[in-house]
Amino acid sequence: MKKILFILVILLFLTLSTFAALYILSPNPPLSSLELCHRSIATAKEQEAEKYAPSLIKEAEIFYEGAKEALQKENEKAFFLRNYKTVIQLVESASSKTDEAVKKMTEDKANLSESLLKKLELVSHKIDHFDENYADLPLNKKARKDFTNAKLKYLESKKAYERKAYLLVVNNLDEANNLISKSVDAAHAHLSSYFADLSKWKRWHQETVDWSRKNGSTAIVVDKFAQTCYVYKDGKEIRRFNAELGQNWIGTKKFRGDKATPEGKYFITKKKSGSQTTYYKALLINYPNDEDKARYSANVRNGSIPKKGIGNLIELHGGGGKGLNWTDGCVALTNDDMDRLWNYVSTGTPITIVGSLRSLHEINGK
Repeated sequence: MKKILFILVILLFLTLSTFAALYILSPNPPLSSLELCHRSIATAKEQEAEKYAPSLIKEAEIFYEGAKEALQKENEKAFFLRNYKTVIQLVESASSKTDEAVKKMTEDKANLSESLLKKLELVSHKIDHFDENYADLPLNKKARKDFTNAKLKYLESKKAYERKAYLLVVNNLDEANNLISKSVDAAHAHLSSYFADLSKWKRWHQETVDWSRKNGSTAIVVDKFAQTCYVYKDGKEIRRFNAELGQNWIGTKKFRGDKATPEGKYFITKKKSGSQTTYYKALLINYPNDEDKARYSANVRNGSIPKKGIGNLIELHGGGGKGLNWTDGCVALTNDDMDRLWNYVSTGTPITIVGSLRSLHEINGK
């Protein structure tokens, strides 16, 4: 009996030893690797890898979920039957896909950063170009609204770029580029027909300069597009002043109240100062001349303008320096410049007003 008991004790000891050995030697679940993999995927998504490499991140998540499922199945087995090889392989695959996604994201961001910077510069140049050449034009509401929205979208894009939110930049910048292009095209179309009179304007200018040279006298030429008043003496330019015009200055004056500055060859009919004028000093010109009257009558007959009267009392006067076109059709200089001009001119001095002395191509490169 003692012998049998001894044998049983030995067998129990061996069994327990075997189980202890199996437990000690059994593999530990790769929990730390799984957790590290989970954090890597989360970090990659925070860095926008999901946006730049969605398929790779999706694969990484599938491998990660597969690893969790495999781990659960292994943990349900007896400890001495567990094998975490599949779990480890799936974790490695998930980590590999995450690394690929991060690498692709990094490369794409670098490339996108460079290309977007160039596009930001291009759109900025277009906006500056519009500001310089078209912002002061009396354009239609659509063109002006497109320009305003283009500037807002550009500024949003610039801020997003500084935050390195490049994918947000793409959408806003494309819209800004589209809007500013529409604005420029609308402005250019608006001006193209206007500049059909360029040859006539240049002829008027040359005739005025020739008159000044031939008569040894002073003559004035106002370039509306350049917003400049030129003073000639003996056919040579001796002074130039900044000029402000009527609010709707593109195109010649057509009727009373249109707030347009006339275009044509005129002369001073009266020098006004003190209580004679609201605007410090003024040079009244002979608008409307015969050409203005004939054009007005023809336009009234064909119904292209209302019968409001042709208007009068167009002057070159003081009160300028506001930095915008604000008059009802006159040409405004600062009071100081009016003082300077006053001494050069007299009754009968020619004043020629033209749309532009430069072509549209010279002005804006188009």
